[in-house]
Amino acid sequence: MLAGIASCGAVVAANRNSSASPHQARWRRGMLRADCSRHALCCEVVTSDVTADAEAGSTSAARVASSAPRELDLALKEGLDFAIFQRPPGPMVDAKGEVAAARVKCLGDLFDAISAGVAPQSSNMDDPRTNVILLGEVHDDVVAHQMQLLILRRCLEVCKAAGRSLVLSLEMFENDVQQVLDEYVLSRGIREQDFLQDARPWGNYARDYRPLVEFCREHGVRVVAANPPRRYVSVTARGGSRALKELMRQAPGNSPLPPLPLPPASAAYHAKFVEVIASEVPQPATNSAGECPYIGFKASDVRSVRPEMMEAQLLWDHTMAQSIARSLQSTSPADRSPLVLHVCGAFHCAHGLGIPEVLPQYLAAGSPLSQPPTVHHQEPVTWLPIDEALGQPKMHSVSGVDSSSDDCGPKQSPPGVISVICWPASVAGAVSAVRSGQQVQSLAIMGDWVVITDESAGERTSRREEAAAPHRLPVPAVSQ
Repeated sequence: MLAGIASCGAVVAANRNSSASPHQARWRRGMLRADCSRHALCCEVVTSDVTADAEAGSTSAARVASSAPRELDLALKEGLDFAIFQRPPGPMVDAKGEVAAARVKCLGDLFDAISAGVAPQSSNMDDPRTNVILLGEVHDDVVAHQMQLLILRRCLEVCKAAGRSLVLSLEMFENDVQQVLDEYVLSRGIREQDFLQDARPWGNYARDYRPLVEFCREHGVRVVAANPPRRYVSVTARGGSRALKELMRQAPGNSPLPPLPLPPASAAYHAKFVEVIASEVPQPATNSAGECPYIGFKASDVRSVRPEMMEAQLLWDHTMAQSIARSLQSTSPADRSPLVLHVCGAFHCAHGLGIPEVLPQYLAAGSPLSQPPTVHHQEPVTWLPIDEALGQPKMHSVSGVDSSSDDCGPKQSPPGVISVICWPASVAGAVSAVRSGQQVQSLAIMGDWVVITDESAGERTSRREEAAAPHRLPVPAVSQ
C-alpha cells in the first residue's frame, strides 16, 4: 500500500530548480501520509490527521457514509491541473545507457493510445492488444481521482465499440467482500448503506472512489475487490508467508490468496523498497514499539527490512496481480477478452515493478500477457531519487531476494499492459523542464504514461466545494 515515492525527488527538483534533498524529504513524508491512511506505518510515520483517517476506516461505515457523497468536479484544465508525458515506444534505455526522453503529450493522445490498444486496427503482433491498464495514484490526489473517472469513461466507450467487456479492479476493497460488491454493483439488490457497512471502504471512499463505483453500477461494469484481506497481511508481516500458508491450510474452500509461500522479491524491487520506504521511516517519537493499529506493521521492522515485511508488501502485489489475471480469464465463451482497468497506489506498479513484474506468473501459458517483458541489457541508470547511480548491488547476501538476475532498475511493462502513473508536483515546472530540453528522467521511467497533477489542486478543490455547496456537478454520461 506504500505508493510510488521513487521518482518524486527528481521531478520536484527539476520543476523547482533547487537541490533535491529537501523536496525528496517533503515528498516522501507526503507520500507516506497519503498512503498510510489505511495501512502500514500510520502510527509513527505520519501525522495525526492520517491516524484519524485510519481510525475512520476501521470503525464502521457510518463515518464513511456521514460525509455527503460528492461527485467529482470534472472541469479539469490541462496545463493547469495536470500535464501528460509519454515515454517513446521501444526500449527504455538505449545501447549507450541513456534513458529515452519523455515527451509532453495531451489527454487526447492518451485517449487515442487507449483506443488503439483496446481495438487495434491491425494484427501486427509487435503491437499487441491492450488487456490491462494500471492506474497508479497517490491516494489523496484529487486530480488523479478525476482523471481516473475520465479514463474509465473512455475505456467503456471504446470497449462498447469494440465488443469487449470492461472490468474495474480496485486496490481499495479486500477480496473477501467481492460478493458484497457484486450484490451492489451488478445485481443492484442491496442498499448503499448496507454495502458501505459490509464492504469496509476506505475513509476517503465517499469523495475519491464512490464516483468510480457508482459509474460502474450505472453501466453494469463489474468492480473487482483486488486486495488481500487485512488480517492476512498482518499475519505475513509478523510471521512471513509460510505462517500464512499454515493458517490457510486450516481454511475451508478456495483461498483468496496467491500460491504460498511467495517467491522472493527481485533485486530491483528490494532495492526500491529499501531506498524509498525503509530508509525514510523515522524512529518512533516515543518509547513505544511504533506499531500501526490497523495492520500491525512496526516502524523498526520496516527500517531493518525484515523478510516478513518484504513478504507483506509482496502479498499486496501478488494478490492484485492474481486478481487481474482471474478477471482476464473468467469470461463467458461469448465474451471477447475483457479490458481490466486496475487502480492502485503507485508503488505497486511504477517503474514496471510490483504488479506488472509478477502478473505474467498468474496468466495462462501461451497468453501474450504470460510472457515477461523483453529485457534489454543496459548500463545501470539513475532511477531512485536519492542515488547518484544505483549500480549493480550485491543482492546475493540478502535474505528473500532473487539474485538470479543482475537486472536492477526500472522494467518495461509486459506486452498488453499500459501503466499510467499520476504524481502530484508542479505542472508548469515539469512542462517547462521538458520543453527546454532538460532530461527529467523520472518522467520517462515511472510508467508508460506519467500524469503530473497539480500539487495545490486539493486546496483549490476544497475551496470550490465550499463555494458551490450544496450543488453537485453530474458525472458525464457515456454515449450509448
